[in-house]
Amino acid sequence: MSDLEKVVTSVTTSKKYRSVCRDTLYRIAERELSNHPSLKAATKATKRRLHQVYGAFEQDWDYDAAYEQLEAAYRQGTGPEIEAACREVMALHSSTRERLPILDQFYPAVFQITGRPASILDAGCGLNPLALPWMDLPEDARYVALDIDAARVEFLNRWLSLAGQEPLARCQDILSRPPSDRVDVALLLKMSPTLERQGSGATLRLIEQLDAKHVVVSYAVKSLGGREKGMLETYERQFRENISDRNWEIEKLVFDTELVLVATP
Repeated sequence: MSDLEKVVTSVTTSKKYRSVCRDTLYRIAERELSNHPSLKAATKATKRRLHQVYGAFEQDWDYDAAYEQLEAAYRQGTGPEIEAACREVMALHSSTRERLPILDQFYPAVFQITGRPASILDAGCGLNPLALPWMDLPEDARYVALDIDAARVEFLNRWLSLAGQEPLARCQDILSRPPSDRVDVALLLKMSPTLERQGSGATLRLIEQLDAKHVVVSYAVKSLGGREKGMLETYERQFRENISDRNWEIEKLVFDTELVLVATP
């Protein structure tokens, strides 16, 4: 067994990282092996990096129980019950939990800029697909959701089928294998800081590889601990500096919990 295989095998013995995309595990482990002299140090560094890009936003919860809750709401068949169940499940993930207070305004404002999309790519989606009831998409809209958690992807495909959508969620590492889907709108919601932790300039490189008419990049304006640290101004400045030599149109939306920059490359 190679050193790389040993690190990945060691990491996947942890329940926390057992369902993480293999491409992600190998990519991060290979990088940490090149930076650390011992297997023990490389394994520890790999787990630390995985916590930064994945684990810090997660909590242990029951996908089957969440699906049964959603299914029960759909059996009742009314909008308010469905939306209430979706909100409860979205609250289980830090990123979508922070968006709940602005959910009624978020997508109408974004789609006023992009137009009502017939196709969406949601990269690093987390539980954001459960916001579909608020998106008001056309009945035949195509919604592709990408995440590095295989267990979550399985749950999302069950949910998409329940919601009358094609089950197009995929477990995919967007840095090692950028998506080639052609879409009207690509969502990179709160993904940029995570991407940049894995390589400076990763956000820009990914956007340039996307086949999308519009790319929606968003940032949290508060830390996970709820503190404001000038994040809005910092993130907007960094993004605009990174694309300063590109002739892209950028429109800004500022919500109570999120900064949104809609780029038209």
